[in-house]
Amino acid sequence: MGFRTFVATEAAITRARALGLFGNTAMRLARAARRSAMFRGEEGNRRFHDFILTVEGDEITWVNRLDARVA
Repeated sequence: MGFRTFVATEAAITRARALGLFGNTAMRLARAARRSAMFRGEEGNRRFHDFILTVEGDEITWVNRLDARVA
């Protein structure tokens, strides 16, 4: 049994790059989603460090900073 696989949408990748997440952004978002903790909030449903992810099924649809003033 392996890790769950996540796929980032183009909108999530674009948003992550705007927040300063560069390199292989899709892979970095997928890794963050795998390692994330459940989170309850209007911004999203998973948290990894200071990023909030919106994950629907196996798809990462949005990403934001925990502190929106930084974004």
